[in-house]
Amino acid sequence: MKIAIVAAEAAPHAKAGGLADVIGSLPGALKVAGEEPSLVVPGYASIKENVETAPVIRDVPMRFGAGVERFSVLRASDPHGVPMYLIDHPGFFERRGIYGENGKDYPDNIRRFVFFGRAAAIVSAEVVAPDILHAHDWHSAAAPIAMRADNGLRPRFKNALSVFTIHNLAFQGISKREDFALLNLEAAYNSVDYLEFYNHLNLMKGAIVLCDGASTVSPTYAQEITTDPELGFGLEGVIRDKGANFVGILNGADYDEWNPAKDREIAATYTAAKPGGKRKCTRALRDSLGLPNREDWPVVGMVTRMTGQKGVDLLKDALDAVMRLDLQLVMLASGDAVLEKFFKDAELRYPEKLRAIIEFNNTTAHRIQAGSDALLMPSRFEPCGLTQMYALRYGTAPVVRSTGGLRDTVSEFDPAAGTGNGFAFDKFEAAEMVAALSRMVAIFRERADWRALMANCFASDFSWERAARQYVEWFTRLRKARGLS
Repeated sequence: MKIAIVAAEAAPHAKAGGLADVIGSLPGALKVAGEEPSLVVPGYASIKENVETAPVIRDVPMRFGAGVERFSVLRASDPHGVPMYLIDHPGFFERRGIYGENGKDYPDNIRRFVFFGRAAAIVSAEVVAPDILHAHDWHSAAAPIAMRADNGLRPRFKNALSVFTIHNLAFQGISKREDFALLNLEAAYNSVDYLEFYNHLNLMKGAIVLCDGASTVSPTYAQEITTDPELGFGLEGVIRDKGANFVGILNGADYDEWNPAKDREIAATYTAAKPGGKRKCTRALRDSLGLPNREDWPVVGMVTRMTGQKGVDLLKDALDAVMRLDLQLVMLASGDAVLEKFFKDAELRYPEKLRAIIEFNNTTAHRIQAGSDALLMPSRFEPCGLTQMYALRYGTAPVVRSTGGLRDTVSEFDPAAGTGNGFAFDKFEAAEMVAALSRMVAIFRERADWRALMANCFASDFSWERAARQYVEWFTRLRKARGLS
């Protein structure tokens, strides 16, 4: 199958979050599975400055609201040799950052990404002629909308399917209803049956309604967003209406980048068979941060955004109780300014136990994964999560709230049975999190049990090959249901 993958991010050169990691890996995995993927992304300066490009189409006019916008198409290749088509519009995409800078979104993001999605649909029809158009999150939602609702484009996709993947339902591309004009569609689509949402435009809703199949990034999150109004953010009924055409497919982990056997960023490489290098990584991490080398205390790492979604507010409320445990906590996080200040101030109160590194640094992220004994992810909700998958690869035991993809990847360690690969708690409560950390510390003191736990972590396999196979099976089922294969 020819698969046009449409997304606003793609690692390594256009990354704001986990979406980029997915789009950086999924096309290559689909290629290995025998399919023909292509990638359609905005022509950010960060991509054009780092890869060779060649013009494909120049100066394409497109109606855009009351006016006309023009764009060109450049061809490049992603790191896996998958064709990558860049929507080149310097006014929209040659800016610092992807969605904004200095912690603030660009005020014209709705215009930018409606434009991108519509242009991506044109490029898919003109250049790729796909069997599947696979759009990701609200930034690309205009592509499946245009594919099915634009009278000029619809006939060109009569033998193609549109699928839409939700990576985080909390962000839906909601704006004032008048922005519907940017889509240049018939007025009937500006209704509650399609894109209207409480007298606003909702791009994600429109994509879910109009696509042939929708998915999200873990089976548990798929169940949560259709049954829990707090996690459905008003779209739970719309998603339920997709019926069997809505599925949850767990993301994979990039084991080329996240692999302690060949990681060049860490103090010593190691494997499941020869894990001794991990202790060197732990000592190097402590030394680099000025933490005392207390080998009887586990190092607990966090690599996260400093936000309430990630449960950092829960940790704030429980910090004194956590610091009473025999452990050290190393945080790599940035985001909410109030939370940032709280944890930097807390360093002064707990100089032998806490370090808060307020930034994102990929090298430091690797060193924390390798040098930590456990990884804390107390998320309020977590569609999939990749950080816990990376931790497992590094023999680092996740301590997680059992929600979304965290529930699908981490299970409680049972020393008697020798099963499980981490520690989990159900309720989003400080006491529950502290209890899970206490269980982790108790197992850490039992060296034989801890070695068994590490072995289970190393044995956990969440490869992209598995995920790509599930996507292909899903695409095939959808095409057969439409009588297209």
